[in-house]
Amino acid sequence: MDGTEANGTRARGYELTTRHVLLVFLGVMALLGFALAYMEVRRIAEPQALQVGSTLLFSLLTFTWFWLDSEARAYKRSPLLSVAIIALTVLAVPYYLLRSRPNGQRLKAVGKCLGFALLLWVAFFLGTLPVYLLH
Repeated sequence: MDGTEANGTRARGYELTTRHVLLVFLGVMALLGFALAYMEVRRIAEPQALQVGSTLLFSLLTFTWFWLDSEARAYKRSPLLSVAIIALTVLAVPYYLLRSRPNGQRLKAVGKCLGFALLLWVAFFLGTLPVYLLH
């Protein structure tokens, strides 16, 4: 479907963007920080389902970002890179950024990626604060 209604008008829908995915990433990281801190202060063992679920969710979010970004840039995704984005994220995302950006913007894109990784850790830490401050 192309989003066109039966009467020929375009549906006013929500369009997911890379920015939305990155914001969800930050929110999930803060929630994970909260959950792990809560379990730590209550001496609750971290359930394996949380480890598996968060890993799968982060993989899904990473691949969704990659898909949306490559579509927006008309970058032809190879099957190997698509798998690497999930399996070898730390190496594949910078590689993708270097390949998909024009000259002069490549290092800036990798720098932004590193900055976002730092921001993820900040979100995790901020998520832990309510638990530790109220404990």
